[in-house]
Amino acid sequence: MTSAISAPPEEIARSRAVKRNNALTALAAGGALAVFAARAYGFGLHRAGAFYGLLAGLLYANLFEYVLHRYLLHWGHSFLVGRHALHHDSAGTPQEARYVNFATSPWVVVLLFASNALPVFAVEQLLHLGLAPGMFAGFTIYYVLYEEIHWRMHLGGWLPDWLQSARRHHMLHHGGFEGRYNVFLPLCDWIFQRRQWKRSPSGPAGPTTTRY
Repeated sequence: MTSAISAPPEEIARSRAVKRNNALTALAAGGALAVFAARAYGFGLHRAGAFYGLLAGLLYANLFEYVLHRYLLHWGHSFLVGRHALHHDSAGTPQEARYVNFATSPWVVVLLFASNALPVFAVEQLLHLGLAPGMFAGFTIYYVLYEEIHWRMHLGGWLPDWLQSARRHHMLHHGGFEGRYNVFLPLCDWIFQRRQWKRSPSGPAGPTTTRY
């Protein structure tokens, strides 16, 4: 649907700065949580907890992205739905760079990590598996990749060949196809909505009124 940078150079520069600040905030928040969890709980599962935790964190992040995108950004008439609609409506326009980032304030990224830390700590406290440090690392890696890849999908930039199909997948979401809520790793899309991938767009209704 879009890949050419049509936004003014100053908007591109601003968006790059936001992306960089968000990534640095995510690395700081996720790193701090991982260190705290390692000191509090250590690494379980015969010291393979770091690997299994990393894998669990990546899978959890993919599920969180899917649920957030499907139910909080595309369902109803909330503030979040309205903000996300600006991202859809600006795609391919000079305003695209203004609304492509996950958030414009690093504090939103901090809130994202803090809110997702609660269930991780709760499960760790209950089961004592030693997965929490790796999970925070996996969640952080997933977020940084999401922000960078999503930005490049919309505003241009090199992507490896294996991500070109993911880009087409995401742009079909912007084109009105049902589903396709994962941006670069459509795992939950495949699990929950693969039957809808090949459906034709139902019409031009915007995301503020339609549940895709």
